[in-house]
Amino acid sequence: MSRKTIAVATAALAVALLAGCSNGGSGNGGAEGSGSSSSAASSAPSSAAPQAASQSKAEACNAFQSKVEDAAKGLQSQVTELQSDPQAAVAKLEEFDQSLSDGVDAVQNADVKPKAEAFRSAYTDMLTQIKAITADPQSADLSAFSDTTQKVQDAGTDFQQACSS
Repeated sequence: MSRKTIAVATAALAVALLAGCSNGGSGNGGAEGSGSSSSAASSAPSSAAPQAASQSKAEACNAFQSKVEDAAKGLQSQVTELQSDPQAAVAKLEEFDQSLSDGVDAVQNADVKPKAEAFRSAYTDMLTQIKAITADPQSADLSAFSDTTQKVQDAGTDFQQACSS
């Protein structure tokens, strides 16, 4: 039971970190690509190359944030309840993973996209480990899980730095 609680609490922490990253860094990237139109950047998904050239860092960070913010807030508000129901926690974490995927798809800026992809990848790895811990808490490798959560935190920091530079 305590390993499940650790896993869920750590996942919630990762979500909290990302929510802080997306809230904190979304407004400072306007110096680059300031000649682009945000409506043009968001309305032409079939032309990824021109969109990538025209999406500023601020637009990319805002696009990512708009896809994940509500899911992150919902998950944060349910942390206590989810710690007592690991299956519900995994379902919510999977929903958040899908929101991350949608957020990554919305990012076309060449500086921000790799950072968003790295965060999603690290989070997905952590989710895989959480599922394993939930299925068999006694065989959990908490050292490996700790390494994975550090990767999530590092990727979140990298994303925040990309959005605020």
